[in-house]
Amino acid sequence: MASIFQPNPHRRFKAILIFIMMWGFVSLLHWQPQTQWLIVGLTVVLAVQTVRMLAAKPTSAVIDTNEYLPQVSILVPAKNESAVLADLVHNLFQLNYPSDRLDIWVVDDESTDETPQIIKNLQSSFPALQVHHRQSQGGKSGALNAVFPWTRGEIILICDADAILPANFLRQTVPLFQQKNIGAVQVRKAIANAEANFLTGCQQMEMACDSFLQTHRIAVGGMSELRGNGMLVRRQLLEKCHGWNEDTVTDDLDLCFRLYLTGSEIEFVTVPVIQEEAVTTWRKLWHQRSRWAEGGYQRYLDYFPQILKLGWAKEIDLFLFFLLQFVLPIGLIPDLVWTIFYRDRPVLLPLQTLLSIILTVAFITGLYQFQNLRGWSLLWATIQGSVYMVHWIPVMIVTTFRMCVQKQRSQWIKTEHRGHKV
Repeated sequence: MASIFQPNPHRRFKAILIFIMMWGFVSLLHWQPQTQWLIVGLTVVLAVQTVRMLAAKPTSAVIDTNEYLPQVSILVPAKNESAVLADLVHNLFQLNYPSDRLDIWVVDDESTDETPQIIKNLQSSFPALQVHHRQSQGGKSGALNAVFPWTRGEIILICDADAILPANFLRQTVPLFQQKNIGAVQVRKAIANAEANFLTGCQQMEMACDSFLQTHRIAVGGMSELRGNGMLVRRQLLEKCHGWNEDTVTDDLDLCFRLYLTGSEIEFVTVPVIQEEAVTTWRKLWHQRSRWAEGGYQRYLDYFPQILKLGWAKEIDLFLFFLLQFVLPIGLIPDLVWTIFYRDRPVLLPLQTLLSIILTVAFITGLYQFQNLRGWSLLWATIQGSVYMVHWIPVMIVTTFRMCVQKQRSQWIKTEHRGHKV
């Protein structure tokens, strides 16, 4: 089992192969129109899965009321987090959980701002706060791996430095681990600075859309995904996975596949909610989403064909989202070229329509459930959110093309936090 967690030396080759295959497939559909039944048949199959997913009725996670209070280690990677770190540490020490069963760590990832002095002051106020200083290497995964051997929790909670947690956060999530098949729990995320501008408001709507999709994917036996901030993982599984992968730019998305390959499940809960700060400019959004896109795509490249052993329900779920989220944008370019220069009709329109239906239903239902929007407010928010989500197309195209030409993965770049008001 250990071999599947080793760095994959063929990532670039696989990316080039998929790129060539997609361009060739789209060109074939245009060059030989009689083959277009292939795209129709594929769309029909995926439409069945889509209907199953959208129509599913998620069940609420059952939390045992018995006092289950295992040791919990909370890890906070902090690199230049002077604007938000103090608020989070105060927040963590106010959690409604026995203090003797909490193990709170801050990892100073070679900060160059006032973070080290802030940590020193926090230790004076909170003697139980534990700190690990290190030379920055391996990004967030490296920071987590560096401190992990020193922790003692049965459950590991990862928080970004800008997180805001409700007091009962642990009591509402930790009991889920009494179910032996649960390897990790991800809570719903919300935006603390959603009112800052149009962009942050759209990111809030995107979180609602994501929450809908997560719960419905689980309801049909598909896969849930960790989101980095507010994720709890069983210690023994982290050890089995050899910690976090430092050869990735998205530690959370990579860990999802690792956990599923161990045979465990990931639960997603809509209550409690963890808040975080959204980026406030399009430039920062581009950098952040490019990192998410690269990490999300490379895990498919790294763990194929191992992920074909997860069972048909998870495999078709993976195929649906891999095709629509990563492969479809690659094919849009040759489809557009053939359409413009040869006056042909777009052959990928059925898949584009399917993706639009999924996002529209997810936005409407997610905003209805999690933001309590109704009537014209719901309609207008759905339109805004749908327009906003178009940014994923150029992000995916540029990212997948870059992965074909660059010899190494991109360097991990943290999201800057400026502090927020709740």
